[in-house]
Amino acid sequence: MPAVFVSPRVRERQLREALQEALQQQDSQALRQLSDRLVHRHGPVQLQRWMQALASEPQQLLWRQALAQPPKPEPQPTNVTLEEPPMEEEELSAVEQTIAAEESAPPVEETLEEQPPAPAPAPIKTALQGWLPQWDGPQTDRLAS
Repeated sequence: MPAVFVSPRVRERQLREALQEALQQQDSQALRQLSDRLVHRHGPVQLQRWMQALASEPQQLLWRQALAQPPKPEPQPTNVTLEEPPMEEEELSAVEQTIAAEESAPPVEETLEEQPPAPAPAPIKTALQGWLPQWDGPQTDRLAS
């Protein structure tokens, strides 16, 4: 579904109406969120102008108090950890063997430096060459036509 274009005037009117509703309901959290959006789009000077135009003195006080409060932290989802069943002796010995093998293995970098890279197989090489453009010098005649 394509995004619907909302003109800046309509967006501004919606924000103004939402701020008026939040003022009437004395919803400090909504006032803070809407004010943040207003400051983000229009700057702090515009917020001052809107506060003077939309709110009476007591409402402006409420609005300023809402902005002075620290934002409420969003609840973090709790991580549920499941206890793993204890490992059997066979699994422990397999893990210990893997750790020992990793510790005794030579570093990967040394192994890679000693071996030169292998050339690409012929079918892959020809397939890649088909994708690469061929250089025939500057193509000025294509631009002219």
